[in-house]
Amino acid sequence: MKRNLIFTLSFIFSFTTVSAQVPVRYEPRHKVALENDYVRLMDVRIQPGDTSLFHIHETPSFFIPLSTTFIGSQVKGQGPKESSLSADSTWFNAFESGPLIHRVWNSDTKVLHVIDLELLSPKNSTLPATKELSFLKVDFDNEKLRVYKLAVAPGQDIPLPLLQTPMLFISVAGPSLSIQDPDNRNSTYLVKAGGFQWLGSQKKYQISNGERSAVNGILILMK
Repeated sequence: MKRNLIFTLSFIFSFTTVSAQVPVRYEPRHKVALENDYVRLMDVRIQPGDTSLFHIHETPSFFIPLSTTFIGSQVKGQGPKESSLSADSTWFNAFESGPLIHRVWNSDTKVLHVIDLELLSPKNSTLPATKELSFLKVDFDNEKLRVYKLAVAPGQDIPLPLLQTPMLFISVAGPSLSIQDPDNRNSTYLVKAGGFQWLGSQKKYQISNGERSAVNGILILMK
C-alpha cells in the first residue's frame, strides 16, 4: 500500500513537472499547421487575457507576427516583461546558447497571431546556391533560408523563376491573392491574410493580386 502511494505521488509529481513546460509543438496554442522535411509551421493564436504554458524552444526558428499586439512574456526563472509585436517585424533565433523556456500572454484586446517556423533540415549541400530574385529586396538571409518582404499592388502579377528550392508564401495583410502554376491552370491557391502556402521546387509560380488594395506578404526560400 505504501509503495503504491509513493508510486502514485511520484507519477503525479512527474506529470505536473512535465506538463509545466512542454516542447513548443505540444503547447496548446501553438497549432502545427504544416510539417515536412524542411519546416514545422506552428500557427500561434493567443486570445486576449490568455497565457500560454511554459514551453521550450530549441530548434532554429523564424518568427512572423501577423498582428500588432501588446504582449507579456516571462523566461522561466526570471521576472515578467511587457512588450509589443508588430505585424511588419520578423526575427530569427538559432537558440545556439541553449533552449529558451518561457511563456507568453496577450495583454491586448485583440488576438495575438504569430507564425513560428521551425527549420528542421540542415542546409542541403546538393542544392545550388539560392538564386537571387533581382526584382525583390532581400530582408533576411542565412545558411537556412532567404526571406523577401513584398507588397503586391492591386492588379499586379509577380512571376517567380524556376527554382531548385521549395518556398513558403505568407500573407501578412490585405485582401486575398492567388498563386498559380502557369503550366497548370488547375493549380491555383487562394491565400488570405494570415494564411500561407507551401510551394514545391522545380516549378514556376505567379503571384497575382486581383483586388483593389495591396497585399503585404513574405516569401521564404528554403536552402
